[in-house]
Amino acid sequence: MDWDKLLNEATQYLQEYIRINTVNPPGNEIEGARFLKKILDEESIPCQIYEPSPGRGSILATLKGDGSKRPLLLLSHIDVVPVEAEGWEVPPFEGLVKDGYIYGRGALDCKSLGIIEMMALLVLKREKITLKRDIIFLATADEETGGRWGVQWAMENIPSLKEAEYALNEGGHIILNENGTADRYAISNGQKVIFQLRLRAKGTPGHGSMPHPDNPNVKLIRGLDTLTKWETPYYILPSVKEYFYKMAPKQPPYERSFFEDIEKGLSDPTFSTWLTSNPVYNAMLRNTISLTIIQGGTKANVIPSESTATLDCRLIPGTKKEEFLREIRRRLGDEIEVEVIAESESLPPSPLNTALYQAIEKSALNNDPGCPIVPFLLPGATDSRFLREKGIITYDFCPFRLTEKELLRVHANNERIGLENLKLGTKVLVEIIKGVST
Repeated sequence: MDWDKLLNEATQYLQEYIRINTVNPPGNEIEGARFLKKILDEESIPCQIYEPSPGRGSILATLKGDGSKRPLLLLSHIDVVPVEAEGWEVPPFEGLVKDGYIYGRGALDCKSLGIIEMMALLVLKREKITLKRDIIFLATADEETGGRWGVQWAMENIPSLKEAEYALNEGGHIILNENGTADRYAISNGQKVIFQLRLRAKGTPGHGSMPHPDNPNVKLIRGLDTLTKWETPYYILPSVKEYFYKMAPKQPPYERSFFEDIEKGLSDPTFSTWLTSNPVYNAMLRNTISLTIIQGGTKANVIPSESTATLDCRLIPGTKKEEFLREIRRRLGDEIEVEVIAESESLPPSPLNTALYQAIEKSALNNDPGCPIVPFLLPGATDSRFLREKGIITYDFCPFRLTEKELLRVHANNERIGLENLKLGTKVLVEIIKGVST
């Protein structure tokens, strides 16, 4: 295969894909779905667009196998988050190439994944690879605002999707160290549980020139000060323990034994303080609480009658929500009401002793010998939760080589993807699919 030629093709497709504005809200994913359908139609790969709500389009394509094994689902989403255009070095919806990178909203999250998944289908079709399982390509609407018009709708209304044995989706990556070499293959086999709360404090309105003790803003701030200082207890899943164990050989001698037995390590105050200063590690080890919205008052000289705050809590799978909520209320006190406004199911991580995981390990061994392959508990949420609910073994793994600093561009300004990652990602994805499907 001419990988340079395939890279040129993928680059052109991604540029065009980025130029289709699919910011959610409102989404307008139907235009992205039509763009992908045109390519798939030209390649004679059967596909269908679904539009459960006006403008909210998803596309499903299937490359047929002989049916001796259950299908593999390749998932991505068409929608992207809004931009603050003034913070970008280049226009965010032009897909410009600069210094070996394609810039634009969706370049990382996750139009690039959609393009390499589609390219993998094209390669397998053109090379006439004999497959034992169907390869299903699904690019969906609405991931960025919860998935109602995307994967959630698709899993409820497209029966063929429930037949999938495995799925690959966004989430994990090949993480590079500061020297640019592969530090680890982070493969997410599970994610934390969404548990978002609204707090409400009520009080007596009045003139700002006459302070009084029944000010709801003061009540709210007092409660939030107590709550945000709470260091929630550690809750370590077996897959998280394995993550640190496999990372141990890369650590300095002093830290190595603590990584090998993370529970022992966290009992050491110095080590635990250092480790949890890393926001990703901290989120993998405990339930987290982020204060994201505060609202109270509309005028400088008026004490309001009510103020509210929103907490984005992410729980370790297996956490008893009732007990967590009871502790939240205890720490806030009686003056603040607490309401659950959004939550997801608590689902166990997907198992690791599978043919798909072994195919990823084999690809990693071929491309980066000696690099650890580690299961990763994703702090955020992806559409994978809807697949795991249906019993589909799902891994969040996008085969791009990225530093942790580069990953910070997701949802941020100057989002970009290296051209070499498009080539590598397509090649690795083809290897993995062949490894589990031939």
